[in-house]
Amino acid sequence: MQSGARLCLLAAGFAVAVGLGGAVARAATPIPDAPTHWVTDRAAFLSPSVTGQLDARLDAYARQTGHQLLVYIDHTTGGDPIEDWAARAFQHWRVGRKGIDDGVVLFIFSDDHHLRIEVGYGLEGAVPDAVASRIINERMVPRIQNGDRDGAVRAGVDALTAAIGAPANAAGQGAPAPKPIAAWKLVLGLVMLILLLGFAATHPGLAWLMLMSIGSGRGGGGGFSGGGGGGF
Repeated sequence: MQSGARLCLLAAGFAVAVGLGGAVARAATPIPDAPTHWVTDRAAFLSPSVTGQLDARLDAYARQTGHQLLVYIDHTTGGDPIEDWAARAFQHWRVGRKGIDDGVVLFIFSDDHHLRIEVGYGLEGAVPDAVASRIINERMVPRIQNGDRDGAVRAGVDALTAAIGAPANAAGQGAPAPKPIAAWKLVLGLVMLILLLGFAATHPGLAWLMLMSIGSGRGGGGGFSGGGGGGF
């Protein structure tokens, strides 16, 4: 019985190892080099004229606002979930300005029938997952299903630029003057600081773990917060 149990455990361990090896292999689908254009269509999804028009438009948008909005179209992710592939590509390409993380990429994979929007941390307030999902499923997918691929991507770009908008000083306006801090906020901040110092003194180990957790959060350019996805 003991030998049989050992054999069962070894077989189960081997199966798990094989499964993990297959998962790692699938996750290793190479990410291509960063695009050299604002609109990249490797699947002939768009008409050439629309590709050129959107590329020029997004170039002008980046010059005006500083925000980097890319459209990337290909045939397939090679078997990877689009969420994983898009997140790795976004990070690898380092979309968005360093320290601002204001990049957005609209991914379309024609053979997989999947779309996804990846959003940098700096724009997650303007384009949260719910907004990205609505843009894909309400503005884009119905048009693609009706055969209007050009119109679908145009609508997606329209909706994204409308949601993102432009920074207040994008057209040359001066930055808004900082508002003075209210006295009650200063008092509240002082009280919170005293409480935090007291907590750190009585629970140093837990305080250190919390500090490390905060410090390991968002980084430089290319950070992402996820986004919405959909199929067509």
